Amino acid sequence: MGLFDFLFKKKSLTLEEADKLNDTFIAKNPIPKDDENSMMRQAAKLMSGQQFEDSIELYTKLAENYPANRGLYQSQIGAAYYFLADYNKAISFYTAALNNGADKGMMDDNIWEATEALFKQTGEKAHLDNYKLLFPEGNYVKKAEKLH
Repeated sequence: MGLFDFLFKKKSLTLEEADKLNDTFIAKNPIPKDDENSMMRQAAKLMSGQQFEDSIELYTKLAENYPANRGLYQSQIGAAYYFLADYNKAISFYTAALNNGADKGMMDDNIWEATEALFKQTGEKAHLDNYKLLFPEGNYVKKAEKLH
C-alpha cells in the first residue's frame, strides 16, 4: 500500500523527486489493483505534485471509505498539512494515524519534525512537552529536552 511511504524514509527527497518516482512507479504498475489503489495513486500524485489541499480531500475520502487503512491515510493528511506549514494540524493527523495503526516509529519521526518546526515558529516550549507526553521514550526526547 505504501506508494508514498518513500517520502518519510528519505528525508532529503524533494517533492519534485518524489513526483518523478511516483510517475515511474505508476508507469511500471499501470493497472491499479482496485478502486482503493486507484484513489491512493491519485492522492499520492496530488501530494507529490504539491496540490496539497486536493490531496487532503482525497486522502480524507480514502480514510472514510477504507477504515482498515485509516492510519495510513491520516498520516498522509498530516504530511500535506506539514507541507502547508500547518504544524498543529499535521501533529493532530499524525497522532490520529498513530491511534489508527500507523507505524509508531514513523509517526515518532513525523510528529517530532512537525513539533520542532512548530517550536521554531512559535518559541513555545509547551510543544516540546506535548511531544514528550506522546512519546515519553521517543527518539527525540533528548533533543526536546535540549531545546527546552
